[in-house]
Amino acid sequence: MSSNLPVSFDDKAQSDLLGPFRFLIKLTLLDCSTKSKCCGLLTTLIAIGIIVALLARVGLLMETDGKPLSFAWAECNFFGFPAIFPALSAVSILSWTKSLFFPNFVKKLIRLRNLRLEPNQKLDSYGRIHVVALIFSIPWLIAMMSWILYNYVENATIYFGATEESKVIYRVALIISNFYIWFISTVCLAFFVLVFTSINREVSHFNQELEKSKNEKTLKSIGILEKFDFRQNEILELILFANQSLSSFGSVTPLFLFYGLINGVYLTSFFDDLPTLYKVILGLNLAAIIIYNFIILSTACALQEHLATSTRILINHYEFECSKDSTVYQTYRLMVDRFQKVDTRMYVVSAIPITRSTFAAASFIVPNMGFLLVIIKKVLIENGGHV
Repeated sequence: MSSNLPVSFDDKAQSDLLGPFRFLIKLTLLDCSTKSKCCGLLTTLIAIGIIVALLARVGLLMETDGKPLSFAWAECNFFGFPAIFPALSAVSILSWTKSLFFPNFVKKLIRLRNLRLEPNQKLDSYGRIHVVALIFSIPWLIAMMSWILYNYVENATIYFGATEESKVIYRVALIISNFYIWFISTVCLAFFVLVFTSINREVSHFNQELEKSKNEKTLKSIGILEKFDFRQNEILELILFANQSLSSFGSVTPLFLFYGLINGVYLTSFFDDLPTLYKVILGLNLAAIIIYNFIILSTACALQEHLATSTRILINHYEFECSKDSTVYQTYRLMVDRFQKVDTRMYVVSAIPITRSTFAAASFIVPNMGFLLVIIKKVLIENGGHV
């Protein structure tokens, strides 16, 4: 169906979905979507070089002689583990553009839109999300640049090294890299959220039309039911297609942000010995980690909630259980089984499904791991130890 659509229509849909980020991604120097073989090789080499540099930056930030549980150890972990986030963002952008994920996703999305029973143009507008994403990126920029500029003035890479002058070239490189990683991480997160938002809107609209047909008692009509059956299959295929590409970002990034959160909570135990300005800077970065992790996980959780609603609507339709039409009943059972058996969840490190319950559990457990480190530190100090 989508193959018959004019290319210009695909381009418009892609532009509506991605907005300014469609052009900003080209400024990341990670866009490998060019069709030219020669240019494609060059852009890939540039992207790989950038990724290697970002990984080297992680090593630089985590290089410390501090003892375990010391301020130096915690600060390096606090900035080092989240620094893996932009490296993963770079890998994801490289992968998405090289595989032409976005054009292919938009084609599948257009096909799904055409299956709506009633048109709804409001669902296809993403202007507000584009504006919100750009606004939210400003506090992220302030948080990222504040700590590196503060430590630049103190002649250090990070605060614990302020007593020993760091090489100027390292500090200048970190300032430049911090601005760059703010840019690529913002673009990557925006793409991730926009893709999930578009899927969430389609599933939510599917639920609304399914509920409406159920209330109007037209759902038992085999013609209507088969339309929903086909549309459901297209939705699940779109989700699986998106998960296959987005999992390179969404299934790994939360882990390292949580590591940063643990160390950020632990760093608060040293606040009495820090300048007020640096306390504020650490607080800003801790808030940024929490917000970014929340955005990544909440968008994935929302999809699972919408799919659970779809299943409930079907299961609570008792009239299907009494249907004498075998075709209607079999189609109904197929839809229920499909929702229950097709695994659409994204997994953190291929082990922990991203759902509302696991998100709630992680939100409780992870910060308390930081407080546990605080307790261990206090016990060690009370018993004559040092950190």
